[in-house]
Amino acid sequence: MVRFLYNILIPLLIPGALIRLWFRGRAEPAYRHHLAERFGHLPSNLGAGADIWLHAVSAGESIAAAPLIEALLARGHTLVLSTTTPTGRAQLMRQFSGRAVICYGPFDVPRCIKRFLNQVRPKLALMIETEIWPNWTTACASRGIPVALLNGRLSERSFSGYQKLGSMMRATLRQFSWIAVQSTAHANRFTALGATADQLSVTGSIKADQTLPADFIEQVAMIQAKCAHRPLLLAASTHPGEEEILLASFKALKVAHPDLLMVLVPRHVQRAIALQTLSAELGLVSCRATLDRVAEDTDVIIVDVMGQLLYWYGASSVAFVGGSLVPHGGHNFLEAALCGCAIVTGPWVFNFEAQAEQFQRAEALTLVADEHALSAAFETLLVDPVIRQQQIERAQQLVDESRGALDQLLTGLSPWLPDRAGVPR
Repeated sequence: MVRFLYNILIPLLIPGALIRLWFRGRAEPAYRHHLAERFGHLPSNLGAGADIWLHAVSAGESIAAAPLIEALLARGHTLVLSTTTPTGRAQLMRQFSGRAVICYGPFDVPRCIKRFLNQVRPKLALMIETEIWPNWTTACASRGIPVALLNGRLSERSFSGYQKLGSMMRATLRQFSWIAVQSTAHANRFTALGATADQLSVTGSIKADQTLPADFIEQVAMIQAKCAHRPLLLAASTHPGEEEILLASFKALKVAHPDLLMVLVPRHVQRAIALQTLSAELGLVSCRATLDRVAEDTDVIIVDVMGQLLYWYGASSVAFVGGSLVPHGGHNFLEAALCGCAIVTGPWVFNFEAQAEQFQRAEALTLVADEHALSAAFETLLVDPVIRQQQIERAQQLVDESRGALDQLLTGLSPWLPDRAGVPR
């Protein structure tokens, strides 16, 4: 009954979804592009289909999946990479354009997913993190296409929402050939929703297997030179509602640290102009990273292009990881640790709670409860190089200890990975 109602409701929601995409396109025009792909009409460069379909909902998941995608391409597999957001599409295009077909994933409507699968004809479907769509899995199962959920995670909020789907969620999960999750806590939630023990494996986070780009040192040096080697306080992947807090905290810090520069990297770079306005309202001089030079009186640099966050992490000594001063759930801070930043985060980290607990136990990050604690944390890390370096080293040790998820995923997928001729082995 739940699935019956779901399949009645979902098509009725499509007009509303299109209207929402159109309105979001006022601020971010890319939301209005490639709408046909969301109905399962794929790009003309698809050719004869692909061995593997991999779906990552947005930019963060696309970055997390990058080591796996690289490994699959190196083995000669052909891939269709789908996503849901323009930032996800831009991230995939930046890394894999010309090496894989990149598109938006279809709506979870039987007709749309049927059209999509008729064109892709994958031998294996890989979903990243929390992409659990009933009609996608059912359509794949009906065609004998194995489906795996990789780097899986399930926050308490998502778990509560999925619980309401009851038997439909249980049936959907049991259509997965394999569910590889980041931690035991996530595995327990999947079990409670109906996944079986033989489906589940705890493999850790694949993001720990990320490597730094070949031009990392060169790009970091260029950034530091552009900023006249002033100390940088980075605010990464920020959201509306927390930039005001961060800028106010920074303004207070400037009294004791007049050379300090704040670098704002909004989660959605299209907000750069709005952040310049906000900075001006607070009496701060800002510039955009791609358009303006960093003048002597510049207080704030706003990064207005995607794909640069790793380099800014490398150029900064202290980084706040956003989405955590507002109830968004936080963002993955393994990249900050990998690049050698002291990490500060707010209290809202439910998307990465196991990781946050691990880092807190090891004293490898500073978790603050409010804006007052935020300013104190910044001050401590800026003025005490010993404390800062100890935290950085603990975080990097945790990253090193967490490596190996990629090898586990490739080994676990081996029963279903097609060979180069497309024959499962």
